[in-house]
Amino acid sequence: MQRISVVDFIKINSLSFSGILEVGDSKKITPVSQALAVQREVPVFFTNEGDFSKYPIFSRELPKVKVTETVNMNVFNQNPIIKVDSIRVNGVSSSAVVQIGSTETIHAESKVKHIRKLLDEKSKHNK
Repeated sequence: MQRISVVDFIKINSLSFSGILEVGDSKKITPVSQALAVQREVPVFFTNEGDFSKYPIFSRELPKVKVTETVNMNVFNQNPIIKVDSIRVNGVSSSAVVQIGSTETIHAESKVKHIRKLLDEKSKHNK
């Protein structure tokens, strides 16, 4: 049976960094986001920054959850319409998914490397 997703009103303030809004059914959703966050006391930026290959976290495979339980399920969709009156979302970011409908598989991945470059006490006193 084919289903129809109906949404009267949806407001999302921010949708970014591989965030997904899906109205309707889908087979597979695979949002991926990678980010380098560099924080410095002195705002200096270099053009050679941002090479993900320099940081092992970005090439490392994330561990997969192994489902060992057997799930028996019977589904009966009496009404072929998914009806939503109103949705308000502040933000969807970094491989998150908002969906009205169904998906067989969602594989979401987000990797963030935070780097802090702080001045040592000696440098602070010489400013």
